[in-house]
Amino acid sequence: MRPSPRLLVRLALSLLAGSGLFLGLVAAAGDWPGLPGLITLPDAAGATPPVGLRPPSVTVTVPRSLTAARTAPPAVPSELTVTVAFGGDLLTHQPVNQSAAARDGSYDFTPLLTGVDPWIAGADLAICQMEVPLAPPGVAPTGYPIFGAPSELVGDLAEQGWDGCTTASNHSLDKGWAGVSHTIETLRGDGLGYAGTALTEADSLLPQLYQLTGSDQTLTIAHIAATYGTNGLPLPSDQPWAVATPIETSRLVDQAVAARAAGADIVIASIHAGVEYQTQLSAEQKGIVARLAASGQIDAVIGDHPHVSQPIELVSGGVNNRGMWTIYSLGNFLSNQTDGVVGPNTDTGAVVYVTITKDPAGAAVTGMTWSGVTVDSTHGHRLYMLQDAAANGGDLGQIGSAGVTLRYDRLRAIMGSAPEQLSPPTPSGASLVVVPRQ
Repeated sequence: MRPSPRLLVRLALSLLAGSGLFLGLVAAAGDWPGLPGLITLPDAAGATPPVGLRPPSVTVTVPRSLTAARTAPPAVPSELTVTVAFGGDLLTHQPVNQSAAARDGSYDFTPLLTGVDPWIAGADLAICQMEVPLAPPGVAPTGYPIFGAPSELVGDLAEQGWDGCTTASNHSLDKGWAGVSHTIETLRGDGLGYAGTALTEADSLLPQLYQLTGSDQTLTIAHIAATYGTNGLPLPSDQPWAVATPIETSRLVDQAVAARAAGADIVIASIHAGVEYQTQLSAEQKGIVARLAASGQIDAVIGDHPHVSQPIELVSGGVNNRGMWTIYSLGNFLSNQTDGVVGPNTDTGAVVYVTITKDPAGAAVTGMTWSGVTVDSTHGHRLYMLQDAAANGGDLGQIGSAGVTLRYDRLRAIMGSAPEQLSPPTPSGASLVVVPRQ
């Protein structure tokens, strides 16, 4: 059946409306009786109006940009490059707690932390090492050898710019299950992620996911962790999954595989192992890292526990055989350990910055740099970055230039040829979501 002119015009107008164009077709008033100012179509029988009453002809030109947009290929996502910062051991000895103590009985760690603010806040994602649990409600904070940090520490870390923490360490069970659960609940309450301890068995199987979203794509980072042990303290009989211990590389690899199946682009593992106060690597550390690299599932490894820094290395293997960036030990971040207390290099640690790039071909760790953090244990346990010394005439707070130089030289000797981060990182502008574990 031949379509009527009215139907053809309606179809044409529908197509134009669907394209987003606005078509203003106005006929002269009186051209079509009874419908002044509007276009009137022929009747259903297809009769043509008298010549004197025909509407003026209309020519419609479709813009070239519209036809080009219909035929252009989909836009290619832009490259997203982010920086992830990792800090060393938060070891709240009683002198550290005393430096943070307020007159009203509360604790404020902000004055201790503030000297390194730009170096943490400038990262797109910052993950700390909670070496110790928080003291449960009603329990006073304690230091060595059975630690329990003031709960205010977590809120002050969040305020500085930390987004999550590793919670697996040899001190994880210092306050029992109450300490494990209270630490996790406090971290969650302040919006921080955690890896290495768990609230439930199901929780223990999950990685901590972080999502960073740029202008047109999202990068998902999975963080997993484990510790060699818990100083001989047994796992709770009712919560044997509370702490990820011992370090089983097969379990870590399984977690990484599951994380990638759930959408993770990058998997980073934190490993709590090594020999305390030794800058040399242990056979255990080397073996763990080699097995993780051989699995092809781990993008980077972050080590802690020795309380001194150890080298950075691009280990053979890794995802797609492109190498696996590793720092064997970050060393201390905040503690009361010094040369005179336990030995050299304990008053200084590393903050490492992991660079990750995602483009249409996928995501990869493209580098790891380091900066040095040091604590002035004799003047309120204030933290400073060694790289800031040059702008302060060589001094850092009450640490004179000679002391700064000694600490800096020692750390540089450990790091060797690893690239140094000389200034705070610059945020990429990506938005961050800490994905809930449960």
